[in-house]
This record gives sequence, C-alpha cells and structure tokens, in this order.
Amino acid sequence: MKTRPALRRGLLVLALAAGFACAAANAAAAVPSPRSVLGHDPGDDYYLADYTDSIKYFHALAAAAPERIRMFSAGKTTQGRTMEYAVISSPQNLARFDHWKAVSKRLADSRSLTPEQARKLAADSKIIVHIDGGMHASEVADHQLPLALAYHLLSRPDDPEVEAILDNVVLVLWPTLNPDGQEMIVKWYRQHADPEAGPAKAELVDGRWRVPNRDPAMPWLYQEYVGHDNNRDGYMLNMIESRSVSAAEQEISPAIWYSQHQVAPAPARIWMPPFADPISSNINARVRQGTTQIGINMMSRFALEGKPGAIAEARFDNWYPGFMDYTQVFRHTISYFTEVAHDSATPRIYSVDEFPKAFQDLKALVMYPDPWKGGLWRLKDSVDYMMTASLSTLETAVKYREQILFNRYMAGRETIARFSGGDGPYAWVIPAGQADAPAAALLAQKMLLQGIEVSQARTALTLGGKRYPAGSWVIPMNQPFAGLVQELFERQKYPDAVLMGAGGNAAPLPYDTTGWTLPLQFGVDAEAIAAPLPAGLSASLAPVREALHAGGVSGQGEAFALSRQANASFAAVNLALRQGARLGIAQAPVKTVNGEQSGAFVLTGIAREAMQAIAAETGADVVAQAPPRAEAMRLARVGLYRQWGSNMDEGWTRWLLEQYHYAPTSVYNQDVQAGDLKAKFDVLILPDMGGRGGTAEKSLLDGLSTEEQAAPYAGGIGASGIEALKRFVADGGTLVVFNKTSEAVIKLFDLPVSNVLAGLTPEQFFCSGALLKLEVQPGPATAGLPANPTGMVENGPAFAPKDGFNGTVLARYPAGENPLLSGMLKGPEAIQGKAAALEVEYGKGRVYLYGFRPQWRGQSQGTYKFVFNTLYSPAQ
Repeated sequence: MKTRPALRRGLLVLALAAGFACAAANAAAAVPSPRSVLGHDPGDDYYLADYTDSIKYFHALAAAAPERIRMFSAGKTTQGRTMEYAVISSPQNLARFDHWKAVSKRLADSRSLTPEQARKLAADSKIIVHIDGGMHASEVADHQLPLALAYHLLSRPDDPEVEAILDNVVLVLWPTLNPDGQEMIVKWYRQHADPEAGPAKAELVDGRWRVPNRDPAMPWLYQEYVGHDNNRDGYMLNMIESRSVSAAEQEISPAIWYSQHQVAPAPARIWMPPFADPISSNINARVRQGTTQIGINMMSRFALEGKPGAIAEARFDNWYPGFMDYTQVFRHTISYFTEVAHDSATPRIYSVDEFPKAFQDLKALVMYPDPWKGGLWRLKDSVDYMMTASLSTLETAVKYREQILFNRYMAGRETIARFSGGDGPYAWVIPAGQADAPAAALLAQKMLLQGIEVSQARTALTLGGKRYPAGSWVIPMNQPFAGLVQELFERQKYPDAVLMGAGGNAAPLPYDTTGWTLPLQFGVDAEAIAAPLPAGLSASLAPVREALHAGGVSGQGEAFALSRQANASFAAVNLALRQGARLGIAQAPVKTVNGEQSGAFVLTGIAREAMQAIAAETGADVVAQAPPRAEAMRLARVGLYRQWGSNMDEGWTRWLLEQYHYAPTSVYNQDVQAGDLKAKFDVLILPDMGGRGGTAEKSLLDGLSTEEQAAPYAGGIGASGIEALKRFVADGGTLVVFNKTSEAVIKLFDLPVSNVLAGLTPEQFFCSGALLKLEVQPGPATAGLPANPTGMVENGPAFAPKDGFNGTVLARYPAGENPLLSGMLKGPEAIQGKAAALEVEYGKGRVYLYGFRPQWRGQSQGTYKFVFNTLYSPAQ
C-alpha cells in the first residue's frame, strides 16, 4: 500500500520532532551538573567553589558541549593564574563568534556605516552580552552565580526562553574578574566556617546589632595591592587584571556589560538600576536610557517570580567613571551592576528589628515596591536572585536586540556629530615640551589603552589660533568614543539641580569621588581646541599605537643631572643607585632638560652606557656634565605600615613605591611593637586609615577587634607601638603620614597642630574626593613641584599650626579664593588659607603630615613628589 504524500510529510515531521527531542534530551543528559563535578551545587550552605573549581567545571562543560560553549584565555593575574572566560551560544552563533565581534565593533564605531546599513546589520546580527562573576572576591555569591548560569543555559535545550537566548545572544561569561581573590577568600572561608553552629543571627549589644564572630573577614587585600579598589581602576588600568579584562572586552565589544556585586542596601535583597543621580552628560542618552530600561525590566521580572526586596536608585550613582564595570559605557556598552544581599555561605536569620528604622514599617516605595519582611536567608537565595537578574538581562537582550544594536550605532554617530558640531572641543592637545614630559606621554598612553585614537604632531602646527610644537599629542574628538576623553579631561561640576535640591533623585551625599580630571591629577597641561580643525591636518599628524617619551642622555661629562620636575627621574635615580651609582643634590644650578636648576639630582659613579639604558627604560631625560657641587644622599630604608584588614591605601602606596623601585618593607604590628625601628628604617609611612565609622586613631591603636578577628590578626600597634614610633622619630627618623591618619598622629604625638575641620558636620564641610588647588612653599620636601599643584582631597584634615610649632607649612589652600578645581566641595571657606601639608620637627627627626592622599589610587602623578622627596637620606 502506498502512503499518501500528506501522511508521509506528517510522519516526517513527527520523526524529525522526535529526533530533535531525543537530541535535546541527550544533550541535556550529557551536560554535567556542578554537583557531579564538584560535589556541590552553587549556593549550598557552607560551600564555596574556588577559582580552581570554577575553571574545572567550565572545562567539563566545554568538553561535554563543545558546540555550545568554548573557553578563552585573557592573560595572567598578579599571582600568575590564567584568566579565562566562556562563550555560550547556539552552535551556529558560536561558529561565527569572530564575525559577531567584528559586527559589534563596527556598529559601535559607526563611521563605516550609513543608517540604512546599520539598521540591516542590527536586524541580522546577534547581540553580545557580558556577564561576570564579579571582581570583589569577598562578595562570594558573585563568583558562584556563573556556575549556576552556565549549567542552566546548557542543560535546558528544550526551554523556550533558553532556546531564544542561545539563538539571539552570544554570552561572554567570566567565572570571575578576580581569580586570585576568589582563591584566597574561599580558602579562608573553608578554614573558618563552622557548619555545626547553625544559622547566624544578629544580637543587640550596647545598642548595636552584631553578628557573632563565626564568619570572619579575610584580614588582607583580596586582590594584590588594591582589594576593593580593583573596581576603581577602570580608566587608569594600573593593574594587570584590569588591562587584561579591558583589552579582551574591547576586542569582544559587548552591547551589554553586567557585573555582580554585593551587598544591597539593607533590608533590600537586591539593588538594581536605575541609578541615583547624578549621571554624566558625556554618556550618550541612548545608552543612559538603555540602562534604565534594563533595570525596569528586571524589577518587573522579580515581581513576576514573587521575589520581594528589589530596590532601585537608592545609594548608588554612576557619576564616577573609574568603576571597572562602568567605564565601558563610554564605548556605548550598556554597563551596570546589581548588588545582592548576604555575602556569605553561612545562613543567617534576619529580624525586622535590625532593619534600618526607616524600613521597619515594611511600607512600599516607588523604587522598592515589594518590601522584604525578614527571615532565613541562604547563599542559595542570593544566587537565585542573581540568576533572575541575569536571565532578565538576557531576556531584555533578546526582546530588544535590534534596538540596542542600532542604538549603539547611533550613539557613536551622535558622539561624533556632537564634537564635530561645536558642542564641546574639536580636539584636545597635550603640548610637547612640558616639565614632566614622561607624564604627558603617559596621559596619552592611558587614552590609547581605552581604544581612543591619538596622534603625534610631525611638525609644529597651529590649532585654534595657537602654535603647538612638534611632538605634541593630539586627540581629535571626531571619533566615536570621544565622550570618554571629555569625561577624563574636562573639569567636573556637579549638576545644579542636584546641588540645589531642585531635581533628580540623588543620594544625600556622593557615593564616591566627585572630581578626577586627569590633566590636573597628572600635573600636565591639556588644552581644548574650540575651533574647527584645519583641512589637511592629518598630513601633519602621525597616528600612534603607543605613546612613549623616549628618555636618553645628552651632553658630555662624568656626572648625570636629572630634573626633579619629572617623576621618571626618581625611578631612574633609584635604578642607578641599585647599580652602584652615587647620588647628590645639586647645591647650585646645573644643566637639566628643563634648564638650569639647583636641587636637581646628580648621579656619578655610573657608566654612560648604563645610564643610557636606565634612561631608555624609564623615559628619564639625563644631561651629562662635569661633576658639580652636590650634597651626598642615599636611598632611604623605607618601611610601610601594613595593618591587618583590607587597607587599600597601603596597597596603592606599596604598588607605587615598587613601580618606582623604592623596595619598601612591610611593617606589621609586631614589628612596630618590637621597637628599635631606627636601626632598621630611615622612613616609615603610615597610610590613610579609618573610615566606615571608625577613626584612624582607633584603627592604628586597636586594629581589628577580637569580635572581628582572632589572633594573630586582632589588635593594632597599641600604646607600646606608639612609643616605638615616637622614639623612632625622636632618634632622627622620618614619619610620613597620609590623610586621616595625620589627625591620629597629631593627637598621639601631641604635636602643636590642630585639625580645623574637627567637629564640623557634612553640611558645614564635605569633600568625598575633589581636586583642590594648593599653594606650595619651595623647599627640599617640595622640590620639583609647581607653585600650584592639584591635590586629591578625600575626607582628610586641614591644619593650623599652634603655639610651639617648629616646622614648615609645605602647602596650603588659597586664602582668597575657593580652592575647588574639579568636583564637589561643600564649605570651602573652612579650609581657605589653611595648611594642607606640614613638616613638623620632633626631636632629631620630622613628621610629614598630608591632609590628602598624594598617591591617590595610582592616579595623582602631579603630587607623587610630596612622597618621593621624603625617601632619601643624607649619605653617611
């Protein structure tokens, strides 16, 4: 009997459907679960997967489903681990990953496409989405989420939502952006977790809610040097991890970047966009609105899934562009994060009684529509909330794929049109011939690392009516990511609507730094060109891939002079000293690259060839000449106090000193308490301490309490340590003190100095990080500094000498003007005419007090010399 055609077609469809169903079932069965590989599921009580576990599981997934997941490497970490990320999508999309990257970059760049071509590309393209397991390793749910998300997407091929995601999205999933930290944090937790104790519960002690110490924080930085500040390195890219991630993501060019964070503002279970005000106007409006759209969709999904406790706007703004998970927004990537509650694998019971008072009534708000009512919370709940937020992100990417991709194109096009039409400068120029030429080149290099196009003038040229010398760095603004240049080069001004309380929904006080203008921080001139660029300019410019200042040796003679106006000179001197050179400070004017200068460095006892190699390595300009009269000096023996806990200022200081070859020795509590410090060190540095409600004095004296840590990590230097520091200085040592710690030293040393800001409320004076003008007193400690450097002032003291003061005011704030140059400053009159930095004599030694952080986050190149000049001692 012959089968009728319709019947045959029906049977074929059934057979194919059955085949696909069977294939899907087989695919799902072949994908290993986290439990089958690691023995646990993400979010299990008292369990955390470390980075080794995460990579093991991701590689198991890639082996089981190579057509839907591939692993890629992205460089090494500080401790030598390989950073890896996964790409997950359909087999067809995965096979064309390079193509989708190229399309995404082409859309964001915009210059090679007409609107019609862009619309077609957007309609036909897949959307690349970045999701990562966070960078703050102590936020432990962050790096557990990728395990669960990868398994969810690969083990459910018959789920309609998953199918739509894999068909439309190319997911770039990073297990973590901080492998070293994940490894350290998990090891620490495994050593201290106490599963037998049961869920934690807060107790009211002396009017404060405290959780019994069963889950102590790791008492050192969870990323080498920077810890939590790894998410403040977004535009500087000082850390190798930051550079690796940034380079990979610029190559991938995602349309969406979503990072995991913890914790949400209590009692909320998750914070999500929209952000609080203010927001930068250098971000294209389409991208800003895209972030809000994603947040609103996310809030809706939590409501649909019946998950209470979602909040938006509260606390977190996106004003500061240095967040690693936010800098990408200037490349027209919708960039944001969420903050989820409960950063521990130890379960905890939360009581409404411990909620902030304003939230104990459990009333709904517009941006907190479904209040959480307390109860038992587990790590699994945190991972589940992150899963919902991640799937919502992917759902939005699927639904609005074409719109998001076309908006990327339009953002690039509109950015070019903005700066080509006079709404902002037509170019920025970093002139050649500056006193710190290597710093000028470094500023240009930082732009290149961000994918900005930079050229160098082949010959002298005229722009905006001004003549610029050959070698000047030129950044034309008719490029798609020019908004980032403007963001980093212009002076920041808080929106009037926020300052005046007339509009916007802002946090009561800024969340982070309010001003960061890089030319000011670098002590480098950068000039905006307000007139259209001349035709044929490109012939006068040489595009560069790397911006370097070529140091070298000029002149003839056995002595080598280096200007202290250039930071590179300090690095070169230190390298030369390690090769056996002798150092002197010129007592009369000598020839330097910046003209005749007294106080310049003079090196002898080193061959010209060796000096040339050091100059080439550091970018230092060296002038050879006959040996002048110079005071013999040597590199000081430098100790850097390293308290237990996560002191990022100590880490940044250590990093900076290592970069400039000072080789600091870490000094711990027991080292200070042991005394005899002068026999070991010439200089001791106390980094900024205190914060989060604690004072620097308490931090220095008492350190971590026994409620926070057990021995040997509890405690500070104590009274015996203070006496040892006093003896060190009295015997001729130098104590260098940063920011809030200065106030502690004033009190503990009984110095004749007052902090004029003591006792003022935030309404009377507030400066959470702004760039302020300083007036410098010339002298040995300020050699190389200009008359008016820019200081990054962040919650520090301002000084007034008292009767009996013996010393020097190194820098003060102008008396007759508001010192604010960039950012937000409340109550400037409180510091006008007051001292910002002091040198105080104490016995045979001296104490340097800085009411700011001259080495702030490895950015403030223009004030490094406040530190460097203290790190040399008379030769003996």
